[in-house]
Amino acid sequence: MNKTVKSYMYQGNIFNFIVLVFTSLFETAGLIIVSLMLEKIMAIATAKDINALYEQGIIFLTLLVVFIFVYLLITYLKPKYQRKALTQYKNNIYGKLLNKNISGFNKHNTSTYISALTNDVNTIEENYLFSAFDLITHIALLLCTVVIMLIYSPALTASAILLSLLPFAAALLVGSKLAAHEKKISDQNASFMHFVKDNLIGFSTVKVFKAEAQINKLFLQNNNLLEDKKAKKTRTLTVMNMVQTMLSLVAQFGVFFIGAYISIQTGEIAPSVILLFVQLMNYIISPLMEIPSLLSKRLACKPLFEKIEEIVAAEEITEEKEPIETVESITVSNLTFSYEDKVVLNNVSHKLEKNKSYAIVGTSGSGKSTFVNLLLGKDSNYLGNIYYNDTELKRISLDSLFEISSLVEQNVFVFDDSIINNITMYANIDENLVKEAIAKSGLTELIQEKEADYRCGENGCNLSGGEKQRISIARALVKRSQVLFLDEATSALDNETSASITNHLLSIDNTTKIMITHRLDEEILTKFDEIIVLKHGEIVEFGTYSELIANNSTFKSLVEFSK
Repeated sequence: MNKTVKSYMYQGNIFNFIVLVFTSLFETAGLIIVSLMLEKIMAIATAKDINALYEQGIIFLTLLVVFIFVYLLITYLKPKYQRKALTQYKNNIYGKLLNKNISGFNKHNTSTYISALTNDVNTIEENYLFSAFDLITHIALLLCTVVIMLIYSPALTASAILLSLLPFAAALLVGSKLAAHEKKISDQNASFMHFVKDNLIGFSTVKVFKAEAQINKLFLQNNNLLEDKKAKKTRTLTVMNMVQTMLSLVAQFGVFFIGAYISIQTGEIAPSVILLFVQLMNYIISPLMEIPSLLSKRLACKPLFEKIEEIVAAEEITEEKEPIETVESITVSNLTFSYEDKVVLNNVSHKLEKNKSYAIVGTSGSGKSTFVNLLLGKDSNYLGNIYYNDTELKRISLDSLFEISSLVEQNVFVFDDSIINNITMYANIDENLVKEAIAKSGLTELIQEKEADYRCGENGCNLSGGEKQRISIARALVKRSQVLFLDEATSALDNETSASITNHLLSIDNTTKIMITHRLDEEILTKFDEIIVLKHGEIVEFGTYSELIANNSTFKSLVEFSK
């Protein structure tokens, strides 16, 4: 049975949890003992027994030393428990995210994942992590208090319990709304973060098109929605606290009044006992008010745990996937793919052979990128078949496919790290191979100017678009993959640099090269073994450059239009 992400909070943390439970119980016992000592001192004062008073003072000092030791232990263990629980919890959330396949990951937007790792985890820390200790403490305090009260006066105890139920009922009624508020805040926070992230990434577009006022208006709307939901939760808590405080005062006054009445009428209860009951009332009212609140907060965390479990869950594998070690051929048969009821690829069939180079061309929207993405296993919701050798892609382990393939995309992502780490992707790669990749990708000048440990900035903001693409190409070259997919890999480069790098890529031995390109230069395209022409999601023709020009059809039209 698979472990839930939540269970990792307690892995290797049980000892800390148990010790904190015992220290919490000891803390509870201390409160009761001090209350009893106060009652004893009041009785001693009435009897005017100075020696007994000294004895109580010595007992108190001894208990104080023990309490200091217990609190020091709590001070040490509580942060240790917290750190281990949250570190393991977040580590496993992130680990499970990394284990998702690409199509599974893309089912949620990035802001949902960020919100889960920040806002939702913070809420869980605040409302769930230590609530178990608080619940144990309050329940133990309540039970011990009731037992002590019964020993002194069953009648006054019954009155105290009934009066204490007033604030408890208020907490129970109002507290049930907190879970719904917490879920709404979590959902709205994810939406807000998505909006902010999206607009900050597109900051330059906002400025160029002078859309500041409109974007600011949308920000205000999203921000107001989030803060409105937070305000509703705060209002609920404020009302609950106000009602509880008023009813607590009524309960304490009622016990004092009833105790005084019994003392006057029967003389069965001493004044010191009445004061003890008033003191102990706090240990009935406080738990009765806090327990529903704590339970509500824990209940409010349940949908957050479920949400996190849902977004990190990997797709269930119903059959064992086959590893792939070599690629002799890639065969596409009757491949059809639709996105939101729009047919992107329609009944495509073709065979790509080992170590050959293929150029995929076509107008925008013809299905070129979709074709490559499907070959890489980014989406399995296609009709028809994609065979690697003789094995259908859906039966192949994608991890093994990624081991032997590389992808260079048009929109390159560069991590906020050094140039060299972005090339090697933190792997231990032979230095000579890295130098060769740097040279072939045209990065030599950049490395000489800024050095290999130059920090690229958030998504490569310290680099030009061309420099980022060169890093992406070098990243693919050092992997020495059997299959190299390139989606407009040189689009951000000038014609001369693009031609030079493309020549380097085409000269790589023992690699099947599949390149989407919008550059239709004869000098480059003649070096491809085959050119595949896509139009409206279909392969309309394929062949060498000279063959396609001789066909006097779609490809020739594209070439003439590009001049």
